[in-house]
Amino acid sequence: MATQSNEQNVVGDKVAGQAAMLLVLTLLCGPASAQVKWPVVTIPQGVQSFPVGGEITVNGLPLRAQGVLSAKMPAQVAELFRESLGQPLAEDSQGNKLVLGQALGEFYATVQLEPASNGTRGVVAVTRPGAAVGAMPTLKESGQRTLSRFPAGSRIVSQTSSVDGPRRSDFLTLSNNLGVPFNVEHIKRMLDAEGYISEGSASPTGSGNAASLQSARDGTTLFFKRRDAEAVAVVYRDSKGDTAIVLNTVTDMARAK
Repeated sequence: MATQSNEQNVVGDKVAGQAAMLLVLTLLCGPASAQVKWPVVTIPQGVQSFPVGGEITVNGLPLRAQGVLSAKMPAQVAELFRESLGQPLAEDSQGNKLVLGQALGEFYATVQLEPASNGTRGVVAVTRPGAAVGAMPTLKESGQRTLSRFPAGSRIVSQTSSVDGPRRSDFLTLSNNLGVPFNVEHIKRMLDAEGYISEGSASPTGSGNAASLQSARDGTTLFFKRRDAEAVAVVYRDSKGDTAIVLNTVTDMARAK
């Protein structure tokens, strides 16, 4: 049971990134309509499913997903899903991951499977392609509001959110060509203005003044908290020489009212 719980945690922790990859693979996604009933992908016998954070939104577009686990090997689980989904069925391999895709009317379902320590783990997701065009004005407005909080010249790399009961999690990644120290100070001022209190920071391990200065330039993790939310910001120099900003906030919606 402990091992199975660990596998669920791994799937849950990785689902936002996996969901983003699934969206890229399908190149399709859109917001749900209250009048449209979303299809449910049948989970084959021998495969366990579990929720992974409620409805997820990737770059402003909603995605419905669930994690799956099985003691069977990936090839066996893939065959079970092939039989369950039927044809026509698209297949794509990404390293040790296998992705199955199928159109379900105006929706698109994907099944991503990969080896786990005791069998197979994966993510089953459903998106709605046809609504993508209608979502563009909202996405543009949302992106402009987000960018207005950060230094001029910043670019949104990805924006993911999920709701799990009373908790809302937002994961934002940006990039700009300003230095790490400049971005660190900007984030401190920004979150202070939004009511957060700084709870300290952490930098890569180093020794001596020169090492400490280099650590501050290369990357810093900042911790913040307020009555209804917590935030962690990671600011670092990426491989291209730009500065990356990763901001993760968790909000207690009941307290936020």
